[in-house]
Amino acid sequence: MSDQPQVSSGLLLVDKPAGVTSHTVVAHVRKSLLLVYPQWDPRRRVVRKRGGPRPPRFKVGHAGTLDPLATGLLLILVGKGSRLSPFLMGLDKSYLATVRFGEATDSLDADGTVVATAEVPADPTVIHQQLDRFRGKIQQVPPAVSALKFQGQPLYKLVRQGKPLPELKARPVNISKLVIQGTRWADAEVDLLVECSSGTYIRSLARDLAQASGTEGHIAGLRRLTVGPYSVDQAVSRIMEIAGEQMAAGLLSLSEALDHIPCLEVDEAQAAALRQGTQPEPSLLDQLGESFGKDDKVGAIFRMVGPTGDLVAVGRVEEETGLPKLAAVIPTETEDPDSCV
Repeated sequence: MSDQPQVSSGLLLVDKPAGVTSHTVVAHVRKSLLLVYPQWDPRRRVVRKRGGPRPPRFKVGHAGTLDPLATGLLLILVGKGSRLSPFLMGLDKSYLATVRFGEATDSLDADGTVVATAEVPADPTVIHQQLDRFRGKIQQVPPAVSALKFQGQPLYKLVRQGKPLPELKARPVNISKLVIQGTRWADAEVDLLVECSSGTYIRSLARDLAQASGTEGHIAGLRRLTVGPYSVDQAVSRIMEIAGEQMAAGLLSLSEALDHIPCLEVDEAQAAALRQGTQPEPSLLDQLGESFGKDDKVGAIFRMVGPTGDLVAVGRVEEETGLPKLAAVIPTETEDPDSCV
């Protein structure tokens, strides 16, 4: 019997270290896992039968990047897990952020160059007094040094190339919790616990909070604590040091990766039909019972799991018709993972 792990697709929770990019972590995980799953290695010669399926590719990506300075929870999607990205990207997040007052940088964090200075308030009381302005639904202008794209180019690349930037418009975000966790005013630093919607930039929050307090500021440290139901306490640490076998052992299954959304079971015949692109029967929604609230069924997503517990597909209730539709189909291990519905 082979010692190869049974699960080659799923979700890996990683505690990203400081000083490396999310892309670097993803590339390292992919390289390490290819030693565990050599059949996925693109360098391995595969003879394709005429008219047969394409050789499978082993995909590894992430569901929401972290800045190089930041540490904490990074969701890495492995194999067919890449299909789950749309259902994980929009989850709420929480952070512990250290804001240093008195200096602004071009990147709004400690990795940037100081571009402005200002006197620091005599005590942190003024910071406390401004917090209410940033709680709830607010408008936020994203940083210029970010992965947001303009005409197909990430903004941070335009900054590096010295090209003019477009006018950055404010976007709606929601900050559900914003409290001071610690203060080191001799160093002009405050630790903030932030719970917020996806798309919130903590660097922008630091800039705006400092300016509202009559000074300048930037992020000196940032740690992502949670993404949706997942906590950094569950994550694999020392990711750049451990072997691929340890990474493989830490993979959550595709169904576990979507454990936060309602689930319904389908039989083998239904699973086969769904994987062929057949739309789910409306009667399936009855099985969800109270998983959907009375007023939030329209637009909601749900997962469909086969008899062996494997994720078969993800469905969505259409807003216009109220009928269930396929949002993603998960092929079996023997099917071409590049096929899409």
